Amino acid sequence: MSPTPPRGVRAPAAMAGAAAAIAGEVAIGILLYASPGLMRSLTTLLAVEGLSFAAGLHTAPSGRADLVDRLRRRWLFCLGAFLVAAVYGTLWSLFESLGEARIGQGLGLALLAGMPLFACGTLLGGMSAMAESDTSGVFPKPGAAAAFGAGLGFVATGLLLPRAPIPASLLVGCLMLLSGGGMIYGSLVDERSEGGGETAAAGSVHTNPPPP
Repeated sequence: MSPTPPRGVRAPAAMAGAAAAIAGEVAIGILLYASPGLMRSLTTLLAVEGLSFAAGLHTAPSGRADLVDRLRRRWLFCLGAFLVAAVYGTLWSLFESLGEARIGQGLGLALLAGMPLFACGTLLGGMSAMAESDTSGVFPKPGAAAAFGAGLGFVATGLLLPRAPIPASLLVGCLMLLSGGGMIYGSLVDERSEGGGETAAAGSVHTNPPPP
């Protein structure tokens, strides 16, 4: 009989997916507003976002003894990436000249479109590695929950972005989502560890030393 996943275990992946979708759509709204050539700019933005997300997923760690610590660092990196994006997006809205310079546009592409999507990819890759290393089968793979969260994120952005005082304010909401997701996920890992469940933090990975 397969173990029943604890309540809320899929919520962190859904929150990360929602944050990725919101960041992607907000970046398009901010950068396209000041960029000439709609189709060229849209293609560039979508390509950068898609490649950044894929690169983040590709960094999924292997099941090593320090997997939980590495996953915590990924949550912190994701929070840092969205904090930088929120600050830069705010500056972009306050100083119109920032979006007119090539350097400003390049930084916007990297900080608003690339870094948040890459960070969410690294986070979901780490959660996938945790699910694969969890021999108890309690932690599900995050793909479906992340896709569901992304769908909700697109809907929420479409409803809120036209009403937001500045687009970057939605990125502050992403920080709240990721903070909540990190606390939920961390508490679930700690709960399984204290209960003797075999996760990457408290199970079989402790029996094998990390490779050199």
